[in-house]
Amino acid sequence: MKSQKSVVRSQRTVKNLVTRHLLFVTVFLLVTFYSSLVTVVHAATADEIVQGMQKRFAEIRDVKGSFSQTSYLKDLERTETYSGTFFIKKPSLLMWEYKTPRDEKVIINGTETWIYKKAQKQAIKTKFSKEAFSQVPIALLNSLENLSADFNAKLMEKDMLDLDPKHRIGFIKEIHLKPDSRNFPIKTLKVFDTYGNIITIELKDVQVNTKLDDALFIFTPPQGVEVYDMGQ
Repeated sequence: MKSQKSVVRSQRTVKNLVTRHLLFVTVFLLVTFYSSLVTVVHAATADEIVQGMQKRFAEIRDVKGSFSQTSYLKDLERTETYSGTFFIKKPSLLMWEYKTPRDEKVIINGTETWIYKKAQKQAIKTKFSKEAFSQVPIALLNSLENLSADFNAKLMEKDMLDLDPKHRIGFIKEIHLKPDSRNFPIKTLKVFDTYGNIITIELKDVQVNTKLDDALFIFTPPQGVEVYDMGQ
């Protein structure tokens, strides 16, 4: 039997893990859908780019692709590198899977969230409430056609688009987007949060509107996996 202190520490660790994953997922969902709508910024003003993003958003139903991620964690003074695949379907379905050695999967299906840690045979289940997470990303996924209401946009040097939130959006402080005219409109994106962390993501092999099946976003814990239900 675990002691009461051990149980409390375990619950606190799980809550911190859930919060960290949801923050990253929030950033990814928000930025991926914004990124998929950006046109090449050459000879265009920030306002023109925003208008194009808002117009094209109505055409986006789902997105899938691969990614490489570099995360600078200020408190730990450490940089971590990951890669994997992602699948997103509007308005609120996500499956984000890291490759080995991290070997984790994050799934959002409506307001239900799963974090599956395969190597540790653990799965964390929690409720994804838009109220609890500053109305991100579910609320924003329904309002991306009004991008100008959420961000001040400007062009930076070397064709970099800067997005500055007009109001609080989770812990996002600033987003930089780098376009790529050869394939998918966005080559890289960099997210700065209020804690000094920096997440840089390169998107690859992105495909839009491939009619993703809803079943992709349904998670059933495999036999032998320990489940932590934080929604109870």
